Amino acid sequence: MSLVAGQRWTYRTPAGFESSRIVIGAIAHFAGGRDIVCCAVSEAPRRRPDGTVELVTIPFLPMSEAAFRASVVALDGLSELPPDFAARLEEWSNDPRGLSAFTVPFEGHLDVMIAHQMEEIAGVRAA
Repeated sequence: MSLVAGQRWTYRTPAGFESSRIVIGAIAHFAGGRDIVCCAVSEAPRRRPDGTVELVTIPFLPMSEAAFRASVVALDGLSELPPDFAARLEEWSNDPRGLSAFTVPFEGHLDVMIAHQMEEIAGVRAA
């Protein structure tokens, strides 16, 4: 299935957070077919220091197309992006360190995704 900006997707959420969605904001195309899907996530769980969980919006989440496809389950219509998406996309696009993106799937918790990415970089986690 073609990926298009504005699409809203269900993904493999943690139990109890099934209302969370990933929305495609932009797709960056590169030579060799290496695409980065720039997304936002609504109603993602985030654990507070006291152990409770709050729902947050992740305004910008860049993923390789393979990581995006490994994350999502079903197309769920179209959606608006959070107001911060455009500014975050601009910052990412102009980052002098290059256009970084996650290569591991998103499963609801950004901190877990970061840990899995670090494990993959270190060669601890299977791709």
